[in-house]
Amino acid sequence: MVRTLLICLLLAVPAPASGQRQRLEPVDQCASDASFAAFRSELLAAIERRDVAFILASVADDISVDFGGGSGRDDFRRAWGLDRPEGSDLWRELGAALRLGCARDGESLWAPSLFRQLEHADDPTGVLVAIGAGGVLRAAPSDAAPAIAQLDWDVLAWRSAESPEDWLPVALADGRSGFVRRGQVRGLLDYRAGFARVGGRWRMTVFIAGD
Repeated sequence: MVRTLLICLLLAVPAPASGQRQRLEPVDQCASDASFAAFRSELLAAIERRDVAFILASVADDISVDFGGGSGRDDFRRAWGLDRPEGSDLWRELGAALRLGCARDGESLWAPSLFRQLEHADDPTGVLVAIGAGGVLRAAPSDAAPAIAQLDWDVLAWRSAESPEDWLPVALADGRSGFVRRGQVRGLLDYRAGFARVGGRWRMTVFIAGD
């Protein structure tokens, strides 16, 4: 499904010439819809205050939760441990998705925009994006290792190599490889949210990761 969307919903990001880095900043195609912009602001405020009632009222009755058939508010509540909201990862994951742009697909909107922006992704499971400026590609999985490149929305490819849990082995489009801290990148198939109007109101219809 994701591969088809990547082909059909490409946004204009040119493929890098040989030896050049590729960067991919988020876009926001949804801010022009005032009703959605207000809804997104309310969601972000609910995340800040960890408002379970507001979140559950904002999801569709049949929200998709996983690729195993999980759907609906009850599955969503269980999947994210919302009976104990103080320990739920939902606040971090949904907040991160909402802050990384928004792409339009007909009447549906998706956040973040990143996984729909690449011109091609033969293996989307191995595509990462350095989130903003400040990330560093290093020669070894250590903050003391020499810096190979400063990262700024760079597209990276995961490569097979041993590394500590909080580091990822990656390669730039120009061929240089090294290690980056896990918190400085986002996978193309990390959590993304889909939104649509249901009964005249915006609802989150999908919140899912993977392919």
